[in-house]
Amino acid sequence: MSKANIQTVREYIEEVFNLKHFNRMFDYCSKDCVLHNAPYVGLGLTADDRSDQQVVLVEIAPNGPAHGKLFPGDELVRVQDEHKTWETFDDLKSGLWGQGVLGTHLTVTVRRDGKLLDVPLVRNRVDGWDIKLANIVDLWQDEIQKHWPDLKMEIKMIFGQDDLVTCYSINSGTNTEYHRTAVWSECDIYRLQDGKIVESWAVEDNFSEMKQLGFNITEPVKEMA
Repeated sequence: MSKANIQTVREYIEEVFNLKHFNRMFDYCSKDCVLHNAPYVGLGLTADDRSDQQVVLVEIAPNGPAHGKLFPGDELVRVQDEHKTWETFDDLKSGLWGQGVLGTHLTVTVRRDGKLLDVPLVRNRVDGWDIKLANIVDLWQDEIQKHWPDLKMEIKMIFGQDDLVTCYSINSGTNTEYHRTAVWSECDIYRLQDGKIVESWAVEDNFSEMKQLGFNITEPVKEMA
């Protein structure tokens, strides 16, 4: 079983990501495949910016601080905290406003049913946020094809036991928005059932990726003990 599962994961990475055959995604993944996101401090949101004009929320973490306050379909108009205001399309699509220091306050302005609403939120820990692959596969595909058309995942190590397969890869590609090339690592765990991927856990070195794209990382102001 392990050898067959390892081969399935190898083919999945090569066919779907390296050859960009996204129409074959569900040849390797079940329709109910779940992606388990890593925990972080923030709001727990996924947004769609493919229109190049609007940023619209599509997923809200059920255990995040935005749950019950923001909803799929809300259009982001402005985000403001004590340090900064984000209100241009480029500002809002970055999503950087969502992350920050645990317990810090911000106000998210959304357009809902034609009305503007100010929603106060507090950044908090978002644990175990699970997303159904079928709900975001179009976003995922469009993001890669638009911004990382030459993205490659080079498998450096892969092994499996029973229904689990672990894969360590090196990602590389040139971002069309920033016109810079980046190389960063990723580690994935897949669970397979009946020859298809039904769950996955992934951790990427996005910090390194963003630095290579030109994002500035500044040291925070240290608080007195």
